[in-house]
Amino acid sequence: MIFDIVKRDVEKARSARHRRLIVLVGRDDRRLAEAAGEALRGYEAAGGRGTGLYMFQPEFADANKRMNYLRDLIEGSSLEVEFRPYKDTPRILGTTYDFAVLDLVNDLKPNDVGRLGGVVRGGGIYVFLVPPLDVWKKYITKFQATLLVPQFTPNDIKHRLKDRFWQSLYSHKGVIIYDVDRDVLLKSFGIEDVQPHEPKKPEPPEKAVLPLKIYRLAATQDQVEVLKLFEVFYHKPKKKQALVIIADRGRGKSAALGLGLAGIGHKLRKAKARVQIVVSAMEYSNLETLLEFALKGLEALGYKPGVEREGGEIRAIKASGIFIDVVTPYMLLKRENADIVAIDEAAGVPLPVLYAVHKKFNRLVFATTIHGYEGAGRGFSIRFLKYLKEARDTDVYLYEMEEPIRYGRGDPVEEWLFDAFLLNAEPAKIEAEDLEYVKRQEVLYLKEEDILKSEEVFRQFFGIYVQAHYRNEPDDLGMLLDAPHHTARALALPNGKIVVSVELAYEGGLDDLSIDQALRGLKLPGNIIPDRFLKYWRLPEFAKLRGWRIVRIATHPELQDMGLGTLMLKKIEEEARELGMDYVGVGFGVYDRLLKFWVRNGYVPIHLSPERNPSSGEYSVLLVKPLNEKAEAYVKYANIEFRRRLIHSLMGPYGDLLPTEVQLLLEDWGWDIDSPPALSKNQLDRLIAYAYGPMTYENVTDAVYMLATQYFYSSKGRRPALPDVAIRILISKVLQAKPWKEAAEAAGVRRGDLMLILREVVKVLLFYYYGGEFEVPLFVVGTVKGRD
Repeated sequence: MIFDIVKRDVEKARSARHRRLIVLVGRDDRRLAEAAGEALRGYEAAGGRGTGLYMFQPEFADANKRMNYLRDLIEGSSLEVEFRPYKDTPRILGTTYDFAVLDLVNDLKPNDVGRLGGVVRGGGIYVFLVPPLDVWKKYITKFQATLLVPQFTPNDIKHRLKDRFWQSLYSHKGVIIYDVDRDVLLKSFGIEDVQPHEPKKPEPPEKAVLPLKIYRLAATQDQVEVLKLFEVFYHKPKKKQALVIIADRGRGKSAALGLGLAGIGHKLRKAKARVQIVVSAMEYSNLETLLEFALKGLEALGYKPGVEREGGEIRAIKASGIFIDVVTPYMLLKRENADIVAIDEAAGVPLPVLYAVHKKFNRLVFATTIHGYEGAGRGFSIRFLKYLKEARDTDVYLYEMEEPIRYGRGDPVEEWLFDAFLLNAEPAKIEAEDLEYVKRQEVLYLKEEDILKSEEVFRQFFGIYVQAHYRNEPDDLGMLLDAPHHTARALALPNGKIVVSVELAYEGGLDDLSIDQALRGLKLPGNIIPDRFLKYWRLPEFAKLRGWRIVRIATHPELQDMGLGTLMLKKIEEEARELGMDYVGVGFGVYDRLLKFWVRNGYVPIHLSPERNPSSGEYSVLLVKPLNEKAEAYVKYANIEFRRRLIHSLMGPYGDLLPTEVQLLLEDWGWDIDSPPALSKNQLDRLIAYAYGPMTYENVTDAVYMLATQYFYSSKGRRPALPDVAIRILISKVLQAKPWKEAAEAAGVRRGDLMLILREVVKVLLFYYYGGEFEVPLFVVGTVKGRD
């Protein structure tokens, strides 16, 4: 039966360049394998050819049985099959196959399905092997096992992802479901008629700046349009030029970028001896396709490019005066100059880095996926594009690619995949009446059961994350649905529209054994805040307290800076108190605007990672808001020790923190740090000579450092009030020991102003801490008027 069904419908799908999904359900390993073999023979009989994938979990004995059964069954077939473990999935992303069999019996890892859901070309098929839902929900998959934390048992795991997955298969066309144990068709493909695919040959422009050889490599008209945008780089710009390319997954975005860079590099090379192009992404693997097509473009133009690799990945391309370097976004900020800078998957790059790149370079390309496994929604275009368009020194050229490369428009498998894992979720549309609700702060506080009971509400909830500046992966959805320690909260308007989305993780309440193991260095899964209190501050009793860690919080992108985030925190804290919890905490990558929001809402810094996160490139900070006196005592101790450590580490691991970030991290909470050693008589004499006489700063760095330390050790009642610019100068020049020029740039003043202000600050601190026996001139900051 499966043979005939697949043969008939694949013939139909091939005419539309669409794919089909065959879901085989059963307990019997041999029957599952036999049904999969029959589906592949049906695909072959419909004219299917080529190479396919078989993905499985080799650590499970039953998975090996099914794999071996199928291997034997297709022996002698014209089809070639690569048998690969799921751990190879990241390396498969970006490649193309004719068909794929996914054994999901032992594991349903959303990231794996999300990655593999785009690798089959049009006219191909997917075959899924799954157990019956009632059986599936009785055991823990490999992915679900990773969601367990010490406070919970396997019985606490939720199985909502499996429910959602199953329901999505039933609700989408282009999917058949077949029970192999009972030999019963549970659901047909449901597609009777298809619109035949009519390929349109891309047409290059009549008058092209880029070589026609580059345009002829384009697979779609969308790619041609992107290549045309690159032509603006040929003319010497009067303003900065920024190309913004956005697309859903599988639209050929990265390929078009690679061809465009090769073409414009060739044209610029004719005008100058050396062309320097820099490409960047948060992960080197994200650039594989871009670099592959850059090489194709250069070779088509007659170059013989040389390639430098590291660990198998391309790090540089050299082609007769054209140089393409591959760097991470943070390394990009250290580059002095480049003719063209291109950032792929730009939505995954922290906004402060994107702003800095825009400020530093003149010819820029920002490209990102909207929906799909790598997608980051329209938050990138809403937030960063808004910033670019408002920049008076920048001409912005935007293009959104729509035509798929691997398969035809309206492919049902893509539609199923996007819906099942909410890859295309969008927040509610905001109307005028909604703004009035927000201004009056008329909102409802929703708990998890209210959010999950409606698909539309849940899509709005998740759509806010998709549009926010988060990197969203299908695994995030799986964790929210199935992890026993995760839960959802939201703010909704009276009309039901979700305006703030929050994901919470329960932490703490640990037993003595878990605490002892953590103190000995073992990791505490899912308990980030208790783990740091144990390992850094050696406070075992804190781990017995209970709290929520805010995993993700996001406000509707059209309603930000209207007080909704602060209102949501108050609601969460109120509920936490009602539940008898001791604290609410949060962790995120440091940048000053976000840090200011949390500090102003009473969240106290207690830990800062000693190194930048290799993925985000940011320092990770943890902040905690105590909800009772017991928790406050521990938070006070941790914050005092944290500030002491930070003050004396700014010349070392934290030397590249922005002064505004340091100032917020050193926020005074009314808790004095122990007083530092007093200045010696000689140090005091030298400080007076520096403040009022000819002595240079270089001769008193030790004494100024101790004086600055005394200021930051003291609470507000025990230190003089200084303007923010003065505090930034103390941080950048004294505590971070930056050279004069760098310190001035970090503090936001001119070098000469910094030197003058620093002397005045020393005078104020001397007078405050060491008596008024000498007269201190009036503190003057007029030289930096308008800069603070």
